[in-house]
This record gives sequence, structure tokens and C-alpha cells, in this order.
Amino acid sequence: MSAPSAPPSGPPPPPPPPPPPPPTDFDAPSSSGDRADMSSVFAELNKGEAITSGLKKVDKSQMTHKNPNLRTSAVVSDVGVKKKPPKGPTAPPKPASLSLKKQPKKDLNGNKWSIENYENDTNIIVEDTLISQTVYIFGCKNSTIQIKGKINAVVIDTCTKIGVLVDSVVSAIDVVNNKSFQLQIQGKTPTIVIDKTDSGQIFLSEECFDVEILTAKSSSINVNLPGLGENGDYAERPVPEQLKTTIVNGKLVSVPVEHAG
Repeated sequence: MSAPSAPPSGPPPPPPPPPPPPPTDFDAPSSSGDRADMSSVFAELNKGEAITSGLKKVDKSQMTHKNPNLRTSAVVSDVGVKKKPPKGPTAPPKPASLSLKKQPKKDLNGNKWSIENYENDTNIIVEDTLISQTVYIFGCKNSTIQIKGKINAVVIDTCTKIGVLVDSVVSAIDVVNNKSFQLQIQGKTPTIVIDKTDSGQIFLSEECFDVEILTAKSSSINVNLPGLGENGDYAERPVPEQLKTTIVNGKLVSVPVEHAG
């Protein structure tokens, strides 16, 4: 009798699980960079009290516990505080010579009369004059000056709304750097020079019709002639401001431009 056959075998068993990872060795040496960093830390700790030797010493006058006054005047550090941009340059103060009002002056120094810095005065009189004397009028405003007698010359300089009444002048009357003036000549003068002046009225006498009037860089200048207006009044004649220049025989010839109307 034959032995019975073995039953068929099943699938093979699964493989065993992998071994666990090796335990972490906390005592294993680290990299060279880590060792250097840790060594420097331990070196500082090993200094003990000597670690403070590198600190900056504070003077006793700066210690708040020794100087209580420092606590009340503590200065807030500006670290991290946004500073404001510096302001632009301030305008310099005006010189004292410009800010102080100058005192009016009328005096005679040698042969020169000086009339200066008068304002709102309509009764300024220069008398007892000599033919060799000159009168210099400067910096006056809203004022009237009367010059009596025959004198050598008159200068009206840097005035505003000024009125000047003269008898006779031997040399010339100069009007320079003025704004709005009135000039009346009761006698005679040979020359009137007007330079850098705006707005002026000149009143002549009948014996002053032969006067020469020279103007430069000036505007709105009028000459008033007696007896030629209505009812024998003054007739106003404007001084030309425009010139027409032509070339005649190689020379420049200038004539005033007349506007009809």
C-alpha cells in the first residue's frame, strides 16, 4: 500500500521587517565649524570675572545712582529716531543802516547846502544863499523845498514826489533817480539835465525859454510854458521819448517821433 501524497503548499511567508536605525550618538563630535563656535562660547564663560575687563569704564560723574540730577535731565537716545532734514539758510538780518530811519538834515558845509531825508514837509526854505553855492537835495519824500537867491547849481537825487522852487541857477539843475518831481524856475537857468527819472513837471518863466533840456532813460517828462495856454495860462509840452535815427552822408541823424492826434 502506497503512502498518501502531501497536500499542496501555500504562498511563502513575508520577509522580516528591516532592522531599526542605529541610536543617535549625542557624544559624537560635531563639525569643525560647530566646534569652533562652541569653543569660543565656553572660552568666554571660563573667563569668570575677567569677562568684564573688556567693558568701557563709566566715569562717576556719569553714574545716575551717584548723581541724581542726571535722572531728571535724562536725554532720550536718538537711535532709531528719524531726524528731520536741516532747515534751509535763513535770511540775514537787515543792516542797521537800512532798518533805522535817517533823520532829516539841512546844513551848509563850505559852499554846499545839504537837504536830506525830509518827509511830508512842505515848508523847507533855503535862504541867504551866494552865487558860488550849490544845493544838494537827497532822499526826500512828499516835500517841497524853496531856494531863494541866485546860486551856482542844484542837484535833486533819489527823491519821491518832490517839489523844488528856485529863483535863478548859474550853471545847471540836475534831476537824477527820481520818481515824480515838480520843478519851477522863477528866474533863469541855462541847462536842465534829467536822468533815470519817471514822471516830472517843469514850469519855466518867460525869461527861461532859451534853456536846454537834456534827458536820458526818463519817461513822462512835461515842460510847461507860460502864456501859451488858454487865457494866458501854462501850455504843457511833453518831452519826446521816442527817436527815429537815419543815416545821412555816413552819419546818424536822430529826430523825435511825433504822434498825430
